[in-house]
Amino acid sequence: MSLSGPEAADSSANGVCSPAPAGPDGMHHNESESATLPVLDLDVLHDLEEDMGSSGVAHNFARDYIKIWDKRRTYLESSVEDNDADAAMDAVLSLKNSAMMVGASRLAQLAVNLERLVKNGDMPGVRRLLPFVALTGEQTVCGLKQGYLPPDA
Repeated sequence: MSLSGPEAADSSANGVCSPAPAGPDGMHHNESESATLPVLDLDVLHDLEEDMGSSGVAHNFARDYIKIWDKRRTYLESSVEDNDADAAMDAVLSLKNSAMMVGASRLAQLAVNLERLVKNGDMPGVRRLLPFVALTGEQTVCGLKQGYLPPDA
């Protein structure tokens, strides 16, 4: 199951996550090029469940992703604030790879865009995308919590 269409703005099928607000330039996140991708492609996690023979590993991976989301986001933001292109690239690659592994299609595409910008030395361009990264990351976390992980017992 992929979260897309109207559910993508909410980040979960039951609509518990908030829709995307306008960014600092007045552009809505859903107007960005990555908006056509689902926030969360659950097929990726279901494939991991099948590969491991149970859902436990995939659930733990999703929980770990949620736990370190803020650390990844903060590392990216601080490296950009410090104009440290090497650290920014490290943060972007971590963001991209982890997003791909958890099925965060929209976030992974944003990370690909960030990677291109960092390679080209366009730190102002990276800065402009940071609010969208933060928003999409929060939507991903919400989608994992509400649309994938079982409720806490």
